[in-house]
Amino acid sequence: MVNRNVASIIAVAVVAATSGAQDLDYVRADTREASRQATLAQYMPRMQWSDWHLVGPFDNTDLLMHDVVYPPELSIDLAAVYQGKDGREVRWQSFAQPGWSPISLKRFGLEADNTNGIAYLYREVVADRDAAVTFEVGSDDGVKLWLNGHLLLDADVYRGLNVQDHRIELPLVEGRNTLLVKVTQGVGGWDFQMRPRLDARLIAQLDYRLDLDFPGSPEARHYRLLSILEPPGVFLEVGGIDVLPDSRPIVATRRGEVWIIDGAYDDPPFDATFTLFASGLHEPLGARWIQDDDGGSLYVAQRGELTRLVDIDGDDRADLYETVSDGWGISGNYHEYAFGPKLDGEGRMWVTLCVGFCGQLGKSIVPWRGWAVIINPDGTVDPVCGGLRAPNGLGRNAAGDMFYTDNQGDWVATCKLSHLERGDWHGHPSSDRWYGQAGLDQPDREHDFKPPAVWFPYGRMGQSSSDILLDDTGGAFGPFEGQLFVGDQTNASIMRVDLERIDGVYQGACFPFRSGLACGVNRMQFADDGSMFAGLTNRGWGSLGGRSWGLQRVVYTGVLPFEVLHMRIAPGGFDLEFTMPVDPRTAGQPASYELGSFTYNRIANYGSPEIDHKRHVITSATVAPDRRSVRLAVDELRTGYVHELIMAGVRSESGDALLHEEAYYTVNKKAVGSRQ
Repeated sequence: MVNRNVASIIAVAVVAATSGAQDLDYVRADTREASRQATLAQYMPRMQWSDWHLVGPFDNTDLLMHDVVYPPELSIDLAAVYQGKDGREVRWQSFAQPGWSPISLKRFGLEADNTNGIAYLYREVVADRDAAVTFEVGSDDGVKLWLNGHLLLDADVYRGLNVQDHRIELPLVEGRNTLLVKVTQGVGGWDFQMRPRLDARLIAQLDYRLDLDFPGSPEARHYRLLSILEPPGVFLEVGGIDVLPDSRPIVATRRGEVWIIDGAYDDPPFDATFTLFASGLHEPLGARWIQDDDGGSLYVAQRGELTRLVDIDGDDRADLYETVSDGWGISGNYHEYAFGPKLDGEGRMWVTLCVGFCGQLGKSIVPWRGWAVIINPDGTVDPVCGGLRAPNGLGRNAAGDMFYTDNQGDWVATCKLSHLERGDWHGHPSSDRWYGQAGLDQPDREHDFKPPAVWFPYGRMGQSSSDILLDDTGGAFGPFEGQLFVGDQTNASIMRVDLERIDGVYQGACFPFRSGLACGVNRMQFADDGSMFAGLTNRGWGSLGGRSWGLQRVVYTGVLPFEVLHMRIAPGGFDLEFTMPVDPRTAGQPASYELGSFTYNRIANYGSPEIDHKRHVITSATVAPDRRSVRLAVDELRTGYVHELIMAGVRSESGDALLHEEAYYTVNKKAVGSRQ
């Protein structure tokens, strides 16, 4: 079944990140923001933006009302009352939006109000001089944009949000300028985003200098972010990343290219050289380098197959594209991603397969969609378990067991980390139809759902969980050896997970780790020096951060953070171990902690609210003699619930607060000897 074909790649010159780029003229002022503004003022006018104002919904019946003129287009009166959809009165409402992040327009209550609607956004900007400023603009769905009454953008389209869809120049005049945006919507998402477009090299250099002079967050004192610049014309939407035996990162992109990067470890890393290793792939969302008889090969999961790429002549370009396995289905549905491969503790190669997306529901239209599978050495597919929805993360723990992350959606209450075992059912019913073909018992939907090892509370712990990475750096990345890091694509952040196994069942705690990456974290990989490469993308999915793609390196500074190292269940409560000694006066006070619990519905709706909240009483907090651990006695622990622990009052021996004061522990089993 293995199909071999030798492909010749069109020779592409090695390109450097410096190609056609300018260097920054940095101006240091008294604060981070003042330094940013003073530097950027040399490249664009100073702009003072008001809050956003929103009014709607107006009618967009059958997506045909894009060109209908509603009153906000005629004149702006923020005190006006209009006749909106279904004849109801609508008024302007104001809101603040952080930075240039995406704006959700689903703010009108009932789902019917957020379907087939039109909304208007308005804000003002005061510029200190006349200037044409380039902005990127995207919307879900159609959009019109006026500046000072002049129509600059008109796109009557049905699509998802992608801020790169339009690039326009706003001809700002000195003084007050008015911006009006009209966003038309059908079903599904209703979003808008705009952001100024500046040269990526200038922004990376500016952020680098600002981080040195004014660390942007307490996290930066312990873990630096270094942006590795790609050359102009390279769209580094990272779908997969690994490190070659010579330590160079090799990166697969969602646009079907694979790049080898030299200079990724430079500090600052602004002059990296990119060599095209492969191209023409179908949205690879994983990459794994494996040493073999040919000296080494890169394995990538395309939508329809697992492919082996081999550089036969050693010129850093793949000469052989080999189909290792194409034993799963592909119908053409846009949502049929394939993730991987990743290796378990036995060296077996795993791939997870996303369901298709039809309307608001996932569908397993063709075999093994919604499944985790093992690819055997002969290329055959070994289906392991189903019930998966959008399993963008895949990885192993220190014991070699495999886990995946799923994203909130239909039948998935919130993002989660789950242990993969043969015959499991992870809750999404669309893939049930393939259990018989796999030789496995058909799941009972009432009783066979396998709870995740960890629930990630929505918003507080990300919104779109992605890659899983085991810390096996031997301490080079800090104190978290043996724990898992999990990326989040929407929040452009990385979380930390501390697992334990009780009666054969995995459970544990998740913690914030590092926020503020340049955009959505999709893939992660440790380098040989113990730093972490984070591969970024936001296309189609949206994310925080000022970029649309990129590669960043997360570097441990050697400054130990004061954190909860381990949170473990104990008889009648929890045991906390800290990274450094605690102050016994604060850590020994029950009032220093707050504990609550909640759970979720398992329903077909897109996500679930938190339900059945309870506040718990912490009856005692006992500090161990070594001052590194504390036992919390709790009035009750609840199986099947997330336990949210806030430790605002705890201080270290030297008086420092915790870098992250919150933890979320998912209880699947109570500790042996528990009195509950």
